[in-house]
Amino acid sequence: MSKNIKLNNVRLSYEHIFTPSAFDDSQDAKYSAVLIIPKDHPEVAALKQAFVEAGTEKFPTLFNGNAWPKGVTCALKDGDKDTNLSGEVLSEKNPEYANSYVLTANSSRRPLVVDRNKAALTEQDGKIYSGCYINVLLGIGGYEYGKIKKGVKAYLNGVQFYADGERFGADALSAFDSLDGESDEDFFA
Repeated sequence: MSKNIKLNNVRLSYEHIFTPSAFDDSQDAKYSAVLIIPKDHPEVAALKQAFVEAGTEKFPTLFNGNAWPKGVTCALKDGDKDTNLSGEVLSEKNPEYANSYVLTANSSRRPLVVDRNKAALTEQDGKIYSGCYINVLLGIGGYEYGKIKKGVKAYLNGVQFYADGERFGADALSAFDSLDGESDEDFFA
């Protein structure tokens, strides 16, 4: 059973909300998002509590105290301390993660996606992109694959556009703008 939580005004990164994706061919494609949550966000305490409650419910013998148990993964990461698979601190690879928690959420089903007036959005609307601010509905639940892999993850249930933000990554138009002044011969040489 998962714990439901709503986070308001968080930044969206690595957006795969309209089209599912997979890290490699061995994985099932999922809808996903990475959420950037400032450490002083008013809903951080409730989010952390939801993770502990979901973990305690799924693994009652492992959760006994304030420390997160060894061997149980957690989808909520500290951008200033936790590392990626290459051993880099998250905020060193992505500076926008500094002073924030980073939460990866995914789902095998496409989440509900709406605008501020709760009207449905599509990818073609261009309102949801990596860098915008959103409100998000999450389910927090424990999982176990075999007897080896245990953890608590976030399920992506709904996304509401909140506000525009600076887009992450370069877009094609700005890449062409940076080439102004170069001749066609130089560009295609």
